[in-house]
Amino acid sequence: MRAARGVSLVFALSGATQASWMSRLPPVLEQTQANFVRFGAALVMLGLGTLTAMLLTGAACDRFGSRRVLAFGFAVTLVSLLAIALSRSTPVLAMTLLVMGIGSGAWDAGMNVQGHAVETRLDKHLMSRFHGWWSVGSMTGAGLGLAAARFSVPLLPHLAVAATLAAVLCALSLRSFGEDVVGRLEEPRTRQRWPLRRLLPIGVLIFCGAIVEGAAGDWLAVFLNQERGLSHTGAALGYTLFVTAMAAGRLFAERPHRHIGATGVVRTGAIAAGISIVLVVFADAGPWAFIGALGWGVGICWVFPAALSAAGDAATSSAVAGMTAVGYSASVFGPLGIGWLAHATGLGAAMLTLLPLALLVALLAPALTGADPTD
Repeated sequence: MRAARGVSLVFALSGATQASWMSRLPPVLEQTQANFVRFGAALVMLGLGTLTAMLLTGAACDRFGSRRVLAFGFAVTLVSLLAIALSRSTPVLAMTLLVMGIGSGAWDAGMNVQGHAVETRLDKHLMSRFHGWWSVGSMTGAGLGLAAARFSVPLLPHLAVAATLAAVLCALSLRSFGEDVVGRLEEPRTRQRWPLRRLLPIGVLIFCGAIVEGAAGDWLAVFLNQERGLSHTGAALGYTLFVTAMAAGRLFAERPHRHIGATGVVRTGAIAAGISIVLVVFADAGPWAFIGALGWGVGICWVFPAALSAAGDAATSSAVAGMTAVGYSASVFGPLGIGWLAHATGLGAAMLTLLPLALLVALLAPALTGADPTD
């Protein structure tokens, strides 16, 4: 269990590091004098670096071991965190975010590879718990960033302290990892590293689930404020309930997985998420919308980690890293599609397009255990 605690810490640090700088976006915009268009272009560089690193991380883990890959991701990300605080122009910020994307992509994919290796060795589902700790770390990092902003702490001291603490804790977490864990676990497997018949439905499932999850992250608070007339505080509460439900559902996922299996958990959750989306869109009263936000979060929270575990069982660490990239790309580009539909049809109608995606997740859930979803 020492390795499991180490992986949990790695996930938490990933969420905290990301939230640390994203919670201080206003001073970043001020010191770089970036407008929304230029800052959006800089964020594209972050996504480009992340996706590129994720696609390469699986092969790197197979060759060098996830411990070394994670160490690389730690170092690049934490140095980039300091560079963000020192950026004084949009081009410098864009290049810094590109480098940070490479580091965080290696970190993200590498920790999922290591997480699957640990849960395989312990023969229990732990991936949901690991992702729950990422959510806890994200909330912690955002809370500390809020405190720093409240007390007017400059950007550089805030991010320097965050990077230093993360570096110390990252070093401690790496000590709990075994040498070349992934490689040893996967040596007996067949030469068919990417069984597409098994991985394709898992990829579709994780893509759809990530869109449903990402849409809430980007649009739930906006919908509650603009379409349901809730105050900024009420809209923020709705999003907070969604995030809290995500974290709680993942932290306590092991028992449901043990009793009804990955297929039952993901299928039930996808149906609950679909019902909750309808509740959010059509509820006139705030309390019902809040209940919908809770159901949306706890319903969709199991899809991503369960799919990563299934991909690792079906193939090698390359598949885990590849599916991480699939999920990340969906969570980035899916909400943009929701925004385009909202402009054309209204935000409520656009959010209802998530229902067929949730249904598809429920239909494809048997693929997580190797069954044919069409049977």
